[in-house]
Amino acid sequence: MKKFLVILLLAITLTGCRSSSTASMDDLKTWEDVVSLGEDKTVTILMWGGNESINQYMDGFVSDALKEKYGITLNRVPMNAPEYLSKLLNEKKSGLDVGTADLVWINAENFRTAKEGGLLVGPLTDLLPNLENYYDKNASDLNYDSGILIEGYEAIWGRAQLVFSAHHEGPKSYEEFLNYAKANPGRLTYSRLPDDFAGVAFVRNAYYEILGDKEIFQEDMTRQEFEVLSEPVLDYFEELAPLLWNEGQTYPATQAQLDELFRNGEVDLTMGFEIGKTAGLIESGVYDESVVSFVFDTGTIGNSHYLAIPFNAPEKAAAMLTIDFLQSPKAQIEKMKSSVWGDMPAFDVTKVDSDILNALAEIENQPGMLSLEALTSKRNPEMRADYIDWIKELWIERMAN
Repeated sequence: MKKFLVILLLAITLTGCRSSSTASMDDLKTWEDVVSLGEDKTVTILMWGGNESINQYMDGFVSDALKEKYGITLNRVPMNAPEYLSKLLNEKKSGLDVGTADLVWINAENFRTAKEGGLLVGPLTDLLPNLENYYDKNASDLNYDSGILIEGYEAIWGRAQLVFSAHHEGPKSYEEFLNYAKANPGRLTYSRLPDDFAGVAFVRNAYYEILGDKEIFQEDMTRQEFEVLSEPVLDYFEELAPLLWNEGQTYPATQAQLDELFRNGEVDLTMGFEIGKTAGLIESGVYDESVVSFVFDTGTIGNSHYLAIPFNAPEKAAAMLTIDFLQSPKAQIEKMKSSVWGDMPAFDVTKVDSDILNALAEIENQPGMLSLEALTSKRNPEMRADYIDWIKELWIERMAN
């Protein structure tokens, strides 16, 4: 009985007070069509809900702006990507033409699964005015997501980059990281693979420095060829392991646990993908102003995250209005604020007006914040999604015990 009630409540949350499907993509020839068919609707977005700052941004700033601008009611439903992919796959198999979700937050291997499974509407990006006016449409991450051709099936929402934080100064390369660990045993670590995104990124980013090649990871190779390339990288992490916190016998399970070790003074460095997180913690008094953010001299992995419309979304036009607003310079600069989210904007800084540039400069000048210029100059490309999967598997085989 309890299980039935949970399922019933979820169905009510997803359905809400909404109409049936109002438009197909064939009805959306112009932006005027999108506006006229998308106003005054409810948009249900399925997205990871594990960060309260992001939740507040969506439920407050974004929800209020959409209601005021288009009469749209935003219905945010916390759901991890594997859950909503399973849901959409089941709806596809059962022939459900009108589903309950209008938008999903997606990228990388989840995008690959959804695109290959015919779970997304596309191409959808050609009509978006903010994308046309404020973005570099030739940028790699507007055309490829972890090596996967986008072809208009998802729209960029933001960027992220692996950023380190330490008191005063920290190691600026993997070579320095190892030397620091030798000189200060137990004072460094990284979060555990395969579950934590930042930990996986820290390991795969090492491939670029240790092998001295970035482009090879955009090319085709067999699993066996990849394993041969991985040997010196895995050797590095095997040498590093006994020098880490708790002698490498255990690793923090999440980025949040690594942050906690840093706050408690148990380790000297933490890392993550929210470029404004450290600035926000300094502003709130959790960190003092001796904490600085930095990237390695050899660069750090950067990736992007996206929005997509499910194949059977009831309110495709309203979903497109929501995407366009989330891509607006106003919404992008708001989420960059360390007190809001600390997410890296995806617009082209040469295409935005002076008000946005002034707001950008104010954010970049906060203690603990890196500038977009500093980040992009040291931004390493993301690997292909299948190589990321192989790295997780190889790390488990060599390191997990």
